[in-house]
Amino acid sequence: MSHIESNVSLKPYNTFSFDYSAERFAIADTPECLIALVKFAKTEKLDITVIGGGSNLLIQGDISGLVILNRIMGRSYFEGSERIEAVFGAGEIWDECVKECVSKGYGGIENLGLIPGTSGAAPVQNIGAYGVEIKDVLVSVEALNCDTMELEIIDSDKCGFDYRESYFKRLWASKYIITSIRLKLSQSAGLILNYGGLAKRLTSSASYKDVYDVVCEVRRSKLPDPLNLPNSGSFFKNPVVSDSERNRLLSEFEDLVSFKVEGGWKLAAGWLNEKAGWKGCQIGNVGVYEKQALVLVNRGDEKAACLRQLESDIIRSVKDMFGVTLEREPVLLGTPR
Repeated sequence: MSHIESNVSLKPYNTFSFDYSAERFAIADTPECLIALVKFAKTEKLDITVIGGGSNLLIQGDISGLVILNRIMGRSYFEGSERIEAVFGAGEIWDECVKECVSKGYGGIENLGLIPGTSGAAPVQNIGAYGVEIKDVLVSVEALNCDTMELEIIDSDKCGFDYRESYFKRLWASKYIITSIRLKLSQSAGLILNYGGLAKRLTSSASYKDVYDVVCEVRRSKLPDPLNLPNSGSFFKNPVVSDSERNRLLSEFEDLVSFKVEGGWKLAAGWLNEKAGWKGCQIGNVGVYEKQALVLVNRGDEKAACLRQLESDIIRSVKDMFGVTLEREPVLLGTPR
């Protein structure tokens, strides 16, 4: 079993760089190590919190119990007559997996380039960008059932996927810990270029690597690198409204940015924030990124209180102006002091 430490700072393990502590902390680098750590926590009656890349976390206080850093690695590929399947350990850096796939000529996840975090977190959040979500290519996940202490294979259609949601995020948050994911890829998959202006920069003859390179270029132009400016990427989900609600908003805001989706219209949360006057706003050491109003940044705070207040202020002002309620995307951890 991995060495268990006490009172470990979590600052290196969350991309907002907030400095809170884990009561107990350990690294799981194999499924067997993970099982041993979970058994230990159960014996000691400790709450369990599993983290990966820390890019979709908002830690607001010290975390009691055992924090497990998932570093289960491994990448393997299986070529069949009709498709390629890729298996990635949950601790693998997601973008490194995407980069390796496009270098091999495997398509299906090139639009998901440069999304921060680990492979194991991808299904939890149902990550998505430029018209592709992880659910579109996921075959199954392998996960530890913390009730039975057995590893299970869970098919994609059983995972309860929705926009930035899955059963792993809420319903199964304390039941399953993902150890690996299996994806279906192809050497002849069609390109999806009808989002984010990709079609203006690419042709239908582009390679998967061409798409990946452009996606990364666009993301770098809009989003700050957490290593240089701490952030969690997109902080708010794009809200989905009904046809009638969109029509009401269009009657007041002719430049409303919206996209047709199943069940209604998805509004651009960044546009809502910018229209409400938040783009570039700075309150103390936290603020809204000047190039993208969907991103909240931390320029030096050790604690999350000011950012939580900024979050609340933005949600309230957008609600007052548009009648639309924004929802935070990062998962909240820890108890405020």
